[in-house]
Amino acid sequence: MTEDFIEESADVLSPSHRIKNEINNPSDSCVYGVLVRNATKTFGSGSKKCAVLQGLNMTVKRGSIYGLLGPSGCGKTTLLSCLVTLRSLNSGTIQVLGHEPGSPKSGVPGPQVGYMPQELALYDYFTIKETLTYFGRLYKLKAAFVKSQLNDRYVKTLSGGQQRRVSFAVALFHDPDLLILDEPTVGVDPLLRHSIWNHLVRQSVDHGKTVIVTTHYIEEARQANSIGMMRGGRVLVEDSPENLIRDYGLPSLEDVFLKVCLKDGGISSDEQSAEDVTSSNEAAPVETQIEPQPSESSAEVSNKIGKRTPNEKSDKIKSVARKRQSFNLKSSLPTPHVIGVLLRKNALVMIRNFGVFLVSFFLPAIQTALFNVTLGGEPTYLKMAIVNEELNLSQGRVCINNTMDCAYSMLSCRYLQYINDNIIQIPYDNVSEALEAGRNGEVWGMIHFGQNFTEEYEIRQSLGDSAKLENILRSRISINIDSSNQQIDAFLNKWLVEAFRDFSRGLLIACGHEPEAGYMPIEFTDPVYGRKDTQYTEAMSSGLIIAIIYSSSLILITGVFVGERQQGLVDRSLVAGVKIVDIFVGHVGFQFCMTICQTLTTFVVMFLIFKVPCHGSVALALLITLLQGFIGICFGMFTAAICDNTNGALYLTQANFLPILLMGGICWPVEGMPQSLQKVARFLPVTYGIECLRSILSRGWGIEMPDVYMGFLVSFAWIFGLTTLTLTVIRYRKFSS
Repeated sequence: MTEDFIEESADVLSPSHRIKNEINNPSDSCVYGVLVRNATKTFGSGSKKCAVLQGLNMTVKRGSIYGLLGPSGCGKTTLLSCLVTLRSLNSGTIQVLGHEPGSPKSGVPGPQVGYMPQELALYDYFTIKETLTYFGRLYKLKAAFVKSQLNDRYVKTLSGGQQRRVSFAVALFHDPDLLILDEPTVGVDPLLRHSIWNHLVRQSVDHGKTVIVTTHYIEEARQANSIGMMRGGRVLVEDSPENLIRDYGLPSLEDVFLKVCLKDGGISSDEQSAEDVTSSNEAAPVETQIEPQPSESSAEVSNKIGKRTPNEKSDKIKSVARKRQSFNLKSSLPTPHVIGVLLRKNALVMIRNFGVFLVSFFLPAIQTALFNVTLGGEPTYLKMAIVNEELNLSQGRVCINNTMDCAYSMLSCRYLQYINDNIIQIPYDNVSEALEAGRNGEVWGMIHFGQNFTEEYEIRQSLGDSAKLENILRSRISINIDSSNQQIDAFLNKWLVEAFRDFSRGLLIACGHEPEAGYMPIEFTDPVYGRKDTQYTEAMSSGLIIAIIYSSSLILITGVFVGERQQGLVDRSLVAGVKIVDIFVGHVGFQFCMTICQTLTTFVVMFLIFKVPCHGSVALALLITLLQGFIGICFGMFTAAICDNTNGALYLTQANFLPILLMGGICWPVEGMPQSLQKVARFLPVTYGIECLRSILSRGWGIEMPDVYMGFLVSFAWIFGLTTLTLTVIRYRKFSS
């Protein structure tokens, strides 16, 4: 970008390119660009209620430059946000270009106003041309006009001053009748500040633009046609710079501002800061002992505006918020053209931020692959201490020359041969050493055989019910297991029981007996659904798929939308005429496209690569998963609507995810919770969805089954509820913030 960017922009934005505005502009007889009467705006409630605007009056003539001066925190930005309908007044009236802002004929928000907020409000991953193209499409500019010869450098590579020039160009780009610039010269060099003011003067003089500029650099506002000095939520005085200096008999505007503040009741400690009110040309310090002229009272200073403004009848206090909150079906419907522009913008931002794009696109598939690789597998190399007192201690208690024939000889060694190979058998001389090894974490447990295990077992088998208790006790195998790890404990129990079952069956077969006689008189036949050896990954797959898609959608859209709000991009789009519902649909629509891609890759990994079985309709499984992802999107938009910063949104998403993980039936059945907690779990957005997907995948059920259609009904209910709640919160915060 060259140093002459402002000059180049002036050539590009010539009157020959003026937008064909369909809005009925007020007649030329209307000489006022902006009229504000008795404006009141408060924040908070109860004891924390704070009045930011207090009966403020402001008059801006059409085709003039109005400099709004005041210290930081006096309400300048709040006033401007009310002019462009980003906020609403508690009471009072506003007219912009002859109409109330937000009315169909006003063009505000929309093409009649160019707005430059304090924040840069630019997309870092756009080029300059793409930035202007985006806003040009919102304003429906002709393609030939949008494709002017502008720079292709990325905004994020520009210096701070260059970025502010781009932000300034965005405000001018569509040639509006009203320019509202919130401290456009903050942080720029004196040369650029001079260029900006010269361009504003040309826009006002040559093209009849109405310009409102806020600043706390007082002396730079000399180029304005009129100045309003603001303090404590009120415009204390407004007039031309020359008249103010002449009327107060002081050499500079800074002196005038100080005197006006003294007449209004002194200067607060905040206003004495050099950061709040600064002279742009670093003038000499002003004498603070300035006495008010006897002919002027403090009340007269405060009432100067009232003497100069017409139409006193318009000073009646009206509730602007109530008027704007009236339902308008047309204004509540999304605009297809705007949504198309927003979708293209969201796609370009995502693609340009390539790292985030790759993570967002492939992370669900990677998480699915990690789940299948790491969970559900059998543990290996589990060491177990073996204390076999049937063996000779001098031989190291090691089994040798074991027989598998029908012989009651060294049955302990015979049993050990049936133990799963995942268990590593470590011989120990005695029980105390084995137990000590277990306490030290060297082994996962101990298997102990008594000295006469084989003989006692033979007596027990031959005598049956007639065997004595002491024979029964001495024929037992004593097993101690480290149960600190529940999963390993479960596998060891399973393998050791299976080993004894196979040991008994093998001995009966070798002796010519019926092997079924060694089994318990309980038979588990084929399952109604699933398999006897259902894998852990298959059982958890339904919950995992929905948890991944839900959380991915939730986190991504929350971060994107909160980031745009913090950078002022949402406000800038709203001033350009974009509606809240357009922004909602644009973000939700793009994120849903991402959710579709994430769901497809997740299904490919789960069902094609890792062969997790699907016994039902793949289409139904896809649909319920997409609906659950859509719930995550809606909850993300709701989170972004109620949170003002990224940290708050991040904490809320984390607080949302953990209860869903624990109570939604992902890690543990809902039926395993206390009855009172089950009711809460059923209320969670994913619980019915997980049960629905599990019924489709594992049971093969269709939409006619209650567990399936309830999953769809509950999902639609959550989507509708969250969408309504989000739009309500955004609308409420707009009119109450």
